[in-house]
Amino acid sequence: MRPKSDSTRQRRASQPSIWSVTPATPKTIAAGQLCPPLACASRTTKTGMSAKAKSEKSDTTLKSDVLALDLGSARVDTVAVAIEQATLGPDGTLYTVDGKARVVSAARRVRVAWPQPLPAVPLQMFGAADQRLVAADPPKLITAAADQPPTSRPLPAGSDVAATRWGDLVAVATDSGVLLMDPLGRREATFIALSDHPRALVFSPSGHRIYVARRTEPGLAAIDRYDLDEIDGVALPLPAETIRLDPLGRWLLAKPTGGDSVWVVDLPVKRLVGSVPSTWRVDLPAIGPDGALIVPRGDDIVSYRPDSLAEAGRVKGGASDVWLLTAWRPRGSYRGAFADADGGAAAPADQGTAADTAGPEGPMYVQVSTSQNEAWSSEMAQQLSRAGLGARVLQPKNPDDGYRVVLGPYPTRAQAEAIGRKLGRPFWIYQPTP
Repeated sequence: MRPKSDSTRQRRASQPSIWSVTPATPKTIAAGQLCPPLACASRTTKTGMSAKAKSEKSDTTLKSDVLALDLGSARVDTVAVAIEQATLGPDGTLYTVDGKARVVSAARRVRVAWPQPLPAVPLQMFGAADQRLVAADPPKLITAAADQPPTSRPLPAGSDVAATRWGDLVAVATDSGVLLMDPLGRREATFIALSDHPRALVFSPSGHRIYVARRTEPGLAAIDRYDLDEIDGVALPLPAETIRLDPLGRWLLAKPTGGDSVWVVDLPVKRLVGSVPSTWRVDLPAIGPDGALIVPRGDDIVSYRPDSLAEAGRVKGGASDVWLLTAWRPRGSYRGAFADADGGAAAPADQGTAADTAGPEGPMYVQVSTSQNEAWSSEMAQQLSRAGLGARVLQPKNPDDGYRVVLGPYPTRAQAEAIGRKLGRPFWIYQPTP
């Protein structure tokens, strides 16, 4: 069903916000500027989060429409109608496929009807770089673009298919391992054998690792994309049925094979923090860009701190809504956050050229990401700098280190943590070793 614009329910907390849309059917999809790349990440809440909702009931019609919600004005527009599948690309391009396998893409408010349809409506779709669409429709893997006819390659039957953020590599869970395929056919497919049948898999945000849930063995296997080998995995009490990662790769969420709950894993140290009760839906549970865990629990939506699993906020009756999680912030909110960080612990005057002199505790950085992909880290640092944060990339010190996106340095841990808490996204404090 398609909710009319006056049925969109906005739930906002002062900093940051969280949005929900009163659902009609699972076919309702919010798209376009609602989910920019890196940001179908989440919005999370604070204790005492407030809700502003319209009480009017809305009429709905039986449609499979894709809607775009402008977060600034709360305006809802119809992007496409009678849609069977929809997905987003890394640059924010929206791809939709209707019942006749016709594709319509939308980028920067410009819609393009592709001249040639796909062979069939695919089971899974992934947006790729250069405005390409990758579709999994066993026994075929299909790659298409608006100016190119669809091409296909053999795709083995598997329990799950995943793709990197850029769509340059596809992983297929087969009966005895994971098959890695280049959708453009530039490289031969590579098979990595596992001791147990894979059930579900997901790429890390940088695309250099694949985490695999297995059918009978507890915990998760991990595969290095470049070494093409299994590496140390994640220990869990039982096998996992479903796994999700936050957009920055800090937290991993896993669904146990039995019971309605979510395991929370601190991924950099591969430590199971614990579990909280939660049903699993298309939208939730999820991790927000400020690191909070958002879960449906009974009739409510609950926010937790993932490092302690302490409850941080709750929306009564919010579980009946579809939660659209986004890293969008009002213009200027980052600068305001730094202005009052920790009440009086001001940030350095120039975030981009913070003093390199170490305080008594040594230089402290606010790290927001680490990746083996230098281009990905540089892009993130540029995005943060354009928002007024003055981020930089620290080069790896050894082969196992990554490209760290950081703010600072700051002379004390307290000052660094004060800045980090105002970011509205996951962070951790990094102190370089001598």
